[in-house]
Amino acid sequence: MDFDLAIDTMAHYIRVRITGGPSFGQLLSLIHLLGVESETWDEDKVLVDLRGVVTPFSRPEQFRIGEEAAASLSHMRRIASVVPPERVTRVSEKAARRNGVNVRVFDDETQAIAWLAAPVTD
Repeated sequence: MDFDLAIDTMAHYIRVRITGGPSFGQLLSLIHLLGVESETWDEDKVLVDLRGVVTPFSRPEQFRIGEEAAASLSHMRRIASVVPPERVTRVSEKAARRNGVNVRVFDDETQAIAWLAAPVTD
């Protein structure tokens, strides 16, 4: 399936926007590649905008996505994922957090940005 990726440096975080229909395998590979690429970023907070992803993922796939995020992005201080409200399940968030990565899923970009900007105490 076709998908697009845009990476932008913002004031205090990196914004990653994925749109289109990546397959499950493509999304896992993309997370892994972002883990490698993000090692060179000046920021250790990232907002991943998934609102444009049209591929439905099963709960086991969501869990595996969270595990891959934990494995590939463990060096990031905070990861905010933004999804459409109807796609908030917290499955990937729980999998990533269980593996020690500070991930939160939001359905509102403004709230995600506020969490990224807040002092890190957690």
